[in-house]
Amino acid sequence: MSDDKKEKKSALADLARHRGPDGDDDDPPSPVWPDPDPEGRERRERRWFRREKAAKERRHLPDLAELILGMPFFGNDISADVQTWAERVYPLIPEDDRGNHQALRKHLTILTVSASLDDLKEASEAFRRAGKLKRVNASEAAMRLDYYRACVGDRHTPWRIAGEAISRAHDRKTPQDQALDYAVAAVGWLLHAGRYEPLSADRLARQPSRPRSSFRNDATDLGLDLLERILNERERRLYRRVEEYFKRVYEPDRVGMSSPPDTGEAGAGDLRPGDPGLVVFRAVGNVETSQRVVREFSRLLNKRLRLARRPNLATVSKALRDEFPHAAEIISAILSELVPLDIVRLRPILLVGEPGAGKTRFAERLCDALSLPHETYSCGGVGDAALGGTARRWMSAEPSLPVSLIRRFRHASPSIILDEIEKVGTGRHNGNALDALLPMLEPLSAAHWHDPYIQAPVDLSNVVWIATANELQSLPAPLRDRFRVFRFPEPGPEHLVPLADRLMAEIIVERGLDRRWAIPLDGEELAALRAAWPGGSVRLLRRLVERLLTARDRWRAEEEVQ
Repeated sequence: MSDDKKEKKSALADLARHRGPDGDDDDPPSPVWPDPDPEGRERRERRWFRREKAAKERRHLPDLAELILGMPFFGNDISADVQTWAERVYPLIPEDDRGNHQALRKHLTILTVSASLDDLKEASEAFRRAGKLKRVNASEAAMRLDYYRACVGDRHTPWRIAGEAISRAHDRKTPQDQALDYAVAAVGWLLHAGRYEPLSADRLARQPSRPRSSFRNDATDLGLDLLERILNERERRLYRRVEEYFKRVYEPDRVGMSSPPDTGEAGAGDLRPGDPGLVVFRAVGNVETSQRVVREFSRLLNKRLRLARRPNLATVSKALRDEFPHAAEIISAILSELVPLDIVRLRPILLVGEPGAGKTRFAERLCDALSLPHETYSCGGVGDAALGGTARRWMSAEPSLPVSLIRRFRHASPSIILDEIEKVGTGRHNGNALDALLPMLEPLSAAHWHDPYIQAPVDLSNVVWIATANELQSLPAPLRDRFRVFRFPEPGPEHLVPLADRLMAEIIVERGLDRRWAIPLDGEELAALRAAWPGGSVRLLRRLVERLLTARDRWRAEEEVQ
């Protein structure tokens, strides 16, 4: 297997692991890998900031590791750093007659006064010849002197610094955050060395002088720049491979091409041959800024999603009339719009009526009867435009409500029930829900609606919007104009029997009993209900039925005791 195929297989396997065992990416995990040592990272960062401040204030002499990682010199001055280091190491060299010890003490004495390139070179070579010392790590001392040499413009020592940095980065004991910083330093010093190595000594001598600290700063900048370019290109290549893979797997059916074989296990959003469908998502905008969004919607891009096929309207009408006998005219008006269509596609509906008339319940039952996946969105107290989505640049970024439902249900025509829409907040500090709603209700703009999270147009033209309200006066005229407004009637006394029977069956099920236990109301019980409920709120009728059933259970219990 070639390296490219191995890398591709690894990338796709990694993406599959992110999606979970069932391949469901409705709630994908964070694209950022979990930190293996968050407490250690924070501890090291706090320690670094303390020592960095102390080094600038001449209260801390950085060690070799800190210098390679970019900590400022002692007093932010390389000469002061060399002098202070030499003064501290000098007493650690044994006072004996050995020639190498005497040479070290001599060179350290010179460094307390002068830090020229030649002095640093001779001192570093002396430490390498000295061998093992009891109180000083000679090899690390030599490497520190080489670091000084690299920072003042020596053209040979950057190779050694790069080697030392990459060795520390590769060490398994090095924390991951520091390993990355060592790698940046290594790459930077290698590039820095490559700039000067081809120059001969006489040509190098003619180069203009540079500040001593700029060599180190240049190395860090070069390393960061190159690593950033490499990682960005790796992300782009990985994204292209994953995108090509999913395009092949989920390529939409083309005219004249045969549909894939029917496996008999079509899930939500998976179309069988002949099923109506619609491509909702054709692109994800600005993909390089958020691979997470790309992964969330990769399985839906350029894929036909299911549209609800029109059911038998006579069956739907009968089911709704049996449950809502007082809304027969509204049922006929709504379903008549579906007669010439093959799919369920309704203009926005607004049901206006008194509290407790059953508007929300009717909307939910209508969606169930038409096989529309739906969600009820309570508008009471909503004071922002979150319904229309949040831009990707915010931490709380999320797609708009219809896009979220389409992604969750894999369905191009979900229904959104806006309950009590007149109670939406009117402030505009964080946007307004009604303002965000307007373009999604207009057929032309909904077909190319720009979602702020996806940052690309999406097709919301088949989303079914149903709103409920107690009154119309507080709703803006542009919003009312986009809805088909129906005055939802209150049930009257003539509707008592079917409503009471249905409510009783529901209460029985809620109490954990079988519907068959719902014994029909007798004449005495119906008379009691007629006396207490002259019509109006279905919510009030439900409370009365609950009391009646409670009294019935109490009466039976007393009868059994007797």
